[in-house]
Amino acid sequence: MLQQPTPNAQKQPDTPKLQRNTEMFTGKVVMVDGAYRLSLASNPKTLLRLTRAGRESDFAKQQILLRKYYEKTITVNGTLKDDWIFRADITGQYVPPGGDTGPNMNAPKETRP
Repeated sequence: MLQQPTPNAQKQPDTPKLQRNTEMFTGKVVMVDGAYRLSLASNPKTLLRLTRAGRESDFAKQQILLRKYYEKTITVNGTLKDDWIFRADITGQYVPPGGDTGPNMNAPKETRP
């Protein structure tokens, strides 16, 4: 028999949808402290995470995994908030002449999200 949820169980409230102001970002995917991040071409010290979510409470749940883009330059459309690009769409990747166009399956496994 299925258990009914208890009335005392509290669900974390959703945060409101964030205002979208779409920009285009270009950068290289790097691994830092066991996690993949986007290092912006305009400021290589800026490391960003990507998410498809539109609410701040869902950022981590809908994070885009960047392993297959490791050591590749990509372009992303989205909105910057803190160290996240939310409602992100990866729109392209730069491949140098003679470079591999497929996913980087030799990239090390991520040790933290």
